[in-house]
Amino acid sequence: MQEQFTIDLSGRFSLPETEGDLMEMLGYLFAPAQSGLTAFISALQYENKTKFGPSQISNLRFYPVIYEPATLTGRIRVVYDMQLTFGCEDTVKDHLNQHSYYNFKFNPSKLCLHFESDLPEAPSAADEF
Repeated sequence: MQEQFTIDLSGRFSLPETEGDLMEMLGYLFAPAQSGLTAFISALQYENKTKFGPSQISNLRFYPVIYEPATLTGRIRVVYDMQLTFGCEDTVKDHLNQHSYYNFKFNPSKLCLHFESDLPEAPSAADEF
């Protein structure tokens, strides 16, 4: 299973025709205080949890890798800063300029934008028993 989430567009947007239109839309959807940003941060925290444990994510930047207006699909690279807190050692470690890739697809009939990470979810130890 991959980390995924969906953002409700609620008819506020027309479908982007160019990468520039796409970036403008993403800039709005992932602006501070927007639910899209909260969803993306949660996805990144979950993605990194198995590798690093709990983290704080900040300073997200989005870059288009590809956008296909004919199929309403694409791929973005998100660059972010991650701060890890190690309670046992009482230390904080900054990991700057981390990155992940997410594929996306617009669904005009449901007025939503769906994102999926590239990374399959790692199985937990509990899954082995």
